Amino acid sequence: MLTTPKASPSYPIFLWHDLQSAHFNFNTPFMLHLADKQVFFVEQVLRIIPKKRMVVLGVWQDKPVVAKLFFNLERAKQHIEKDVAGINILQTNHIPTPTILHQSISEDRRIYILILERIFEAENLATIWEAKKHHVPEILSILKSVVTEIATQHVLGVLQQDIHFKNFLLTTNRIYTLDGAQIEIFKPLLPKQVSIKNLALFLAQLGVGAETLQKQLFQYYATLRGWRLKKEDDDELFYQINKRNNKRWQQFEKKIFRDCSDFSRFHDLHIHGMYNRVYQSAALLQFLKNPDAIFHHPTTQIIKMGRSATVAKIAIDHHTFIIKRYNIKSIWHQLRRSMRLTRAYVSWRLAQKCMLLGVSTAKPVAFIEKKYFGLRNKSYFISEFVSGEHVGDFFKKNHIEDEVSKMAVRIMALLKNITKIELTHGDLKTTNILIDQYKQPVLIDLDGATEHTSLSGLYRAFRKDMKRFFKNFDGQLLLKKKFQEIL
Repeated sequence: MLTTPKASPSYPIFLWHDLQSAHFNFNTPFMLHLADKQVFFVEQVLRIIPKKRMVVLGVWQDKPVVAKLFFNLERAKQHIEKDVAGINILQTNHIPTPTILHQSISEDRRIYILILERIFEAENLATIWEAKKHHVPEILSILKSVVTEIATQHVLGVLQQDIHFKNFLLTTNRIYTLDGAQIEIFKPLLPKQVSIKNLALFLAQLGVGAETLQKQLFQYYATLRGWRLKKEDDDELFYQINKRNNKRWQQFEKKIFRDCSDFSRFHDLHIHGMYNRVYQSAALLQFLKNPDAIFHHPTTQIIKMGRSATVAKIAIDHHTFIIKRYNIKSIWHQLRRSMRLTRAYVSWRLAQKCMLLGVSTAKPVAFIEKKYFGLRNKSYFISEFVSGEHVGDFFKKNHIEDEVSKMAVRIMALLKNITKIELTHGDLKTTNILIDQYKQPVLIDLDGATEHTSLSGLYRAFRKDMKRFFKNFDGQLLLKKKFQEIL
């Protein structure tokens, strides 16, 4: 078993005002003196909500632990009590959850502390899903085990209101449920309608295009509950999934343009934008302040040099990125563009929507906008580099019928999936669909994409997209016919 060395007594002693001033990137080791004369050593901050609470790894009585620190003056006591009550519900019903080791308050009586058992050699379901989602038999088995746990909880009348993937921690032979704050109890068991709605919250996180997998898991859940499903049950499930996806995007869209645990906003005199905190480093921050400099760096590879856009492959901190700079061709062009959202802004927003809802695209890293005299100028969109060839090259090199057919089905599924989130691409050249290392198609260049508010507009634009896509294969009539048959 992994062990954590005894924490250093030289850590600074923190008080309530120190935690109140901590921001998202705070991660300084410190210690807290507790009112019961004990000492808690904080070694690493896992998550922080400024001025409210944080989740940390630490050492208590020489044991490695996880702890939640609550420091909102008005509601800290209420928050810890709600968390403890939820954990007690789980434990009373013999549902695996990290054990409460100690509950206390800081010496200054302003920080409430909940110390929990630390589970080693475990991964949360979100991490497992990202790593294994392309390995269908394996991920189906894992998801069935989690659905079994959910069904068991529902039979016991236990309801997780915040039933996202990160709240399930999996070890070799056990599934732990995390976060007691959103746990409720119904007796004697959860009603069917409430159960379906709660399961839909869970299944929605599989993303659009996962309808077959969602249906399989629903049928498996129904078998566990002893239900005989009707068409109305399926309709209700997918209605709730779509409803949840819309709400997820409404909530997430606000996060991608403000400081939060996942993203950071930066601004200077003439430049501003957003970046994903996963990539935060001194080198990245320096690049964001002066993005044009990297186009002249000796390691930079210019992929496209056009009047309207320049595309380059760049390296920052052992990461390989693609940067697309949207150029300003003239003062008249600037005046026209200044009245609209920049293409980098649009790319960032729509790439985030695709990522959230399960449409494969290059992972967005940052976007940058320049302004002079209040007018928008050049903008930049940075995404992860996708290693692979575009679909045109793939079909030129691959002539095995089975491989060609499978890839054609995957590509058409991707193009249908984007319409499920009310988007059309607008420029379906073969170079805008890449085949990644998992042999999965990835859609890039979303700056020309359109978000639709009506089905009629969506269908018209989709037909136009398909016409443009099929044109790529005018010289490969059998392949073109195969795509049309799949559609």
